[in-house]
Amino acid sequence: MNDKISVKPDTIYLEDLLNDIANGEYKIPAFQREFVWKSSQMLELFDSILKGYPIGSLLFWNTKGYQAKDEIGPYTIKKQNSDARYVLDGFQRISTLFGVLMNPKEYTVTSTIDIKDFLIYFDIRDNNFSYIRNRKIKNVFSIPLYEIYDNRELFNLLRELDKEDITEIKKNEYIDNARNLHNILHKYRLPFVEIKGGDIKSAVEIFSRINSTGTEISEEFMLSALSYNEETEFLISKLITELLNSLNIYNFEDLKRDTILDCISNATGKIYFDVKMEDLVKNPDLKSFTNNAYRHIKKAVEFLYKKIFVIDIRFLPYPTQLIFISEYFRLNIEPTSEQYKALENWFWVTTYSNYFTLYSLSQQRSAYQVFCEFAKGEHPDGIYKVNSDIPFSTAKYPSKLNFTGVRPKALQLFYLKTIIGNSEIQDREGIKELFIFSKTKNDRPPANIILRLSSEFEEDKDKKQINNFIKTSSIEVLERHFITQEMVDLYKQDKIEEFISTREIYLKLKERDFVEKMGITYVVVPEK
Repeated sequence: MNDKISVKPDTIYLEDLLNDIANGEYKIPAFQREFVWKSSQMLELFDSILKGYPIGSLLFWNTKGYQAKDEIGPYTIKKQNSDARYVLDGFQRISTLFGVLMNPKEYTVTSTIDIKDFLIYFDIRDNNFSYIRNRKIKNVFSIPLYEIYDNRELFNLLRELDKEDITEIKKNEYIDNARNLHNILHKYRLPFVEIKGGDIKSAVEIFSRINSTGTEISEEFMLSALSYNEETEFLISKLITELLNSLNIYNFEDLKRDTILDCISNATGKIYFDVKMEDLVKNPDLKSFTNNAYRHIKKAVEFLYKKIFVIDIRFLPYPTQLIFISEYFRLNIEPTSEQYKALENWFWVTTYSNYFTLYSLSQQRSAYQVFCEFAKGEHPDGIYKVNSDIPFSTAKYPSKLNFTGVRPKALQLFYLKTIIGNSEIQDREGIKELFIFSKTKNDRPPANIILRLSSEFEEDKDKKQINNFIKTSSIEVLERHFITQEMVDLYKQDKIEEFISTREIYLKLKERDFVEKMGITYVVVPEK
């Protein structure tokens, strides 16, 4: 280790940064997570540059001999044996800039990333950025950004405008727009901080201090960096990505990475918010904790998907429920059928009672201990109560169905439970919504929406329209959707508003029966 550490803030032209990257002077350390930015984030980055907005500071670590990846964006980069700067913060931005602005004719494309994801176009008429997936129809006015950035490509492109049937004024305007962006990109300055010397621990510590002034840093990054082992290639960020990819059959690939880290922390025997990251890094069993946590998370997700019908991560009321259930399978590897039923009941009680918003941190610790006893078979239901004489109560009945609140999610899960029943659910199942009354579609009142499984919806093509579904489905099927014969008659008489109001009363009645059997007080006043 070099004991002398220096920290220097500076700026660099985007043009110089990209040239240095191409020459192998910047590297991506092996512990960095994969490229995960969405198309919208990439477009926003270039929109910010065009408007002259700052896009954040970068953080580099100048050292030697550290294991690195050999690709940035969709391209393979040169290997540099001398001192190199390792990208600690800014990898997503740098990958976007390099991948979009470099000319694909001059670089080797990697096999792991689709280069089409980096083909962003600039419309020289409207000054905006977009993706164009279908290029069968040539549009000379929408230009790939790498052609705007490259001097020769830009020159050839502007010559093409002479062939277009446009006025001289318009042609000059479009040329000015293209040249303006070209100049902005080449003259754009990026702030950065360079750490020179020290080891990864000291570099991450400095990163943490910079973070206190506003630079983003995730616990996942710090844990991956500090626990990375070059000999065993143990890398938490890579394992998290692999786990998320494996969860796509349950539509849980968008599970937050921080939730996975919380599950790993729980595996130490403490509730996750009491586990300090530095203690986790020092734990000699971290690799074992991590591998075991992944198995328990997969079992928890499978349970949620197949038993509770949380068929998409968006339906999960609380991330803490997944963390607790993962812990359940750590403590109880092979639950009995009765224990599975008890765990289902625990889920529904904690969902409808606002369980994870009621308690202070100290009470949450007690709730965690009670749940652990429940997992071991030492507690009847796993529910912690401060005062056993006061029953839980639901939140108010939701005025609309969405994924932004626990109460609407609870109602949708109850709906799914009713329509699926004891049937098995297929992988990658989805939901289709049918709206009974189109005028209230945007308001999304629960009684106006019929939820149908995507698999059933696609198979039964004759009933894709709401009219056919209500008029031709059997009453047995309709009752699972909270539609009675009385409502069918109202619908046939075109009394749609009366149909919806009657269905709302019936839906509340059925949900009340379900909730009150768990000893929870049902609150029906809708939210305003």
